[in-house]
Amino acid sequence: MANMKTLFEEMKKLKTQIETVICVSDYRNYEDLSGLEDFKQIKTADELQRLEEYCSILYKLDDIQRDLAYLERPIREVSQIYTNESGRYETGKGHYYTSGSGIEFLRVEEVYNYDADTWRNAEIWTVSSVESKNGQYYIVGFPEIKMSGLTVRVRA
Repeated sequence: MANMKTLFEEMKKLKTQIETVICVSDYRNYEDLSGLEDFKQIKTADELQRLEEYCSILYKLDDIQRDLAYLERPIREVSQIYTNESGRYETGKGHYYTSGSGIEFLRVEEVYNYDADTWRNAEIWTVSSVESKNGQYYIVGFPEIKMSGLTVRVRA
């Protein structure tokens, strides 16, 4: 049976495999498969289907690779955010958040404790983005979380 360490190592391998597929396909340069040297010779219904499906798969793999790469980036700062003079939320080292900004924040969620056979509150680092509505900033997917005083971490 696998454990987190094994899963971590396999995810690192997967990231490398995805990077290879994206590089070979030249997907990032063209955002499709038109960079393939035989692209103009793809004509049959089967080949065109494969081309469309591969494009769809590469789009998803690109997201997965980006998420895996994000988790490997070193942490530059962990601090609480506050509202600065411009009305934006900012960290102690000057990293600020505005609409469209990515944010990694610490939230509390009730999780099951298998050892004690009970539920407990656990801190979980969570990645999302910041948006605004009616002049108020909020975290996408977590509009109930107050941003002022929220613990965040910033990666390099």
